[in-house]
Amino acid sequence: MPIRTAGRLTKTLVDRAEPGSRTWDSEVPGFGLRVTAAGTKSFIFQFRSRTNEQGRMVIGRYPSMTVEQARKAAREHRVAVDQGGNPSRERQGARSAATLRDLATYYCDVYGLDKGLQEQTIKDARSLLNRFALPKFGVRKIAELKPGDIRAIHNEARKGAGRYQANRLRAVLSRMFTLAIQNEWRTDNPCRGVERFPEDQRWDYLSEQQVPALLRACDLHHDQHAANAVRLLLFTGARLREVLKAEWVQFDLDVGLWIKPSHHTKTKILHRLHLAPATVMLLQSMRGEGPPSKFLFPGRDGLKPRCDLKRPWAQLLKAADIGHHRRHDLRRTTASFMISTGSDLMTVGKALGQTQASTTQRYAQLFEDVQRAGVSRAVERMSSMGTKSAA
Repeated sequence: MPIRTAGRLTKTLVDRAEPGSRTWDSEVPGFGLRVTAAGTKSFIFQFRSRTNEQGRMVIGRYPSMTVEQARKAAREHRVAVDQGGNPSRERQGARSAATLRDLATYYCDVYGLDKGLQEQTIKDARSLLNRFALPKFGVRKIAELKPGDIRAIHNEARKGAGRYQANRLRAVLSRMFTLAIQNEWRTDNPCRGVERFPEDQRWDYLSEQQVPALLRACDLHHDQHAANAVRLLLFTGARLREVLKAEWVQFDLDVGLWIKPSHHTKTKILHRLHLAPATVMLLQSMRGEGPPSKFLFPGRDGLKPRCDLKRPWAQLLKAADIGHHRRHDLRRTTASFMISTGSDLMTVGKALGQTQASTTQRYAQLFEDVQRAGVSRAVERMSSMGTKSAA
């Protein structure tokens, strides 16, 4: 349950508000501040109409909207309610005539932040929408769009960016229209009549020869800050954002434990990862180097974490001479090494923070020599049984 407090909302009070809290203004009934677990701050207005209808609405986000601007809007809503109005229903009526561009803005700027979606996820969604959906269909009313329109967007994205990105765009549009249904802006989801393009499964991972080559490249790399991030990705199987946003307070190096908070994980579930001794030694070495920061990999100003590894990753691949690989392939590599050294799928899934075995199976690829050895043992067993039978 969120922490609830009351008092006249001021800029100072808003700045000090903690994640997961709600603060109600003592001046305008129903006016308050909501802070998500990820720290996003939004002004809200809660009311009960004369017909006993309850409602709650987001007025705006802080700091884009000031406290006084929000209080003024809340006071107007309060007057409307006292006069028998229902501002939430009136807003819904206005949004039913909203355009696809309006829905895209709501998805990226309000829903995405309130739900704690990753910055890169929102950025990618916005890029696809701006490139393929909004130029032609942005001015169309939400209620007017049909499956044929979505199919046209889907096909255009496939021509311009390929099947994978086209399917990502379809998924974003489907979620957007689900939100439209929930808010009673339309009654159906036009994306359900549009089939996804078939995708080939990506099984890339580093071989037993490529891993030491990459680690040697890390040892020689001029940016050990980035090299350590790559080492940690490989040694933990963690996602890129989990590593880059990691804070020292999440680690207990005495027992070798990394506790990832739920707002840092893709599954939104707290994840306890037990670390290998070599990983603990790496982290201990890192903690004793460089200027102090709460982040393992601070950005230039030290106040925010490093945002990416694109350039150093390309440099490391070139130095290691192991061909093209995605950074996410390190996660598959961790899973493959665990499987190939005797770990079962449940153990791999827990280490990767997966919630479904089917997802783990896509990562956990066995090395060719392990597969060959397994098949050889099976064939030898069958052959020996045939020889005994003949005897």
